[in-house]
Amino acid sequence: MRPPAITFRPFTADDLPLLAGWLARPHVARWWREDPGLAAVEVRYSPTLDGRDPTELFVLEADGAPAGLFQRYLAADYPQWAAALHETGQPGVDAAAGIDYLIGDAALTGRGLGTLAIAAFTRMALARYPAAGLVVVAVSQHNIASWRALEKAGYRRCWAGELASDDPSDEGPMYLYRHDRGVTR
Repeated sequence: MRPPAITFRPFTADDLPLLAGWLARPHVARWWREDPGLAAVEVRYSPTLDGRDPTELFVLEADGAPAGLFQRYLAADYPQWAAALHETGQPGVDAAAGIDYLIGDAALTGRGLGTLAIAAFTRMALARYPAAGLVVVAVSQHNIASWRALEKAGYRRCWAGELASDDPSDEGPMYLYRHDRGVTR
């Protein structure tokens, strides 16, 4: 079975219903703990769409069909998050780029799509943020599929514990993964 052709396109307001649907799916809702109602999704993501929030959103497409959401940002743009990362004691993480992701259709999980997309999106994040020496991802210790995909994409686990984050998706025991600039898979 050949790997799918993947692309990332900018997320638009027309994608909000798609995202709401993905957030409502059990395999996503378990880890991405947000209200999946369309009104809540519009409130949460509109600041990103209109430039009030510096996070950049993308739709992952696999063989031309929407497959997931990927986002990138600089930790320094979110002082509380940068402070939480700093508390892990890992060098450089408070000035890192960060990514988050979800695969919206459960039928697309477990096939290597996540690994392929994470590796490609990491390269894009490092190109977008040339001053960032690394990309970080916080993932629940219980989300085995996600942290395995990160490891296959060249990330290494650098910390375990509970993050001082106000994001409900960061509650509980977490792993911090890092991909340093210049490291290849």
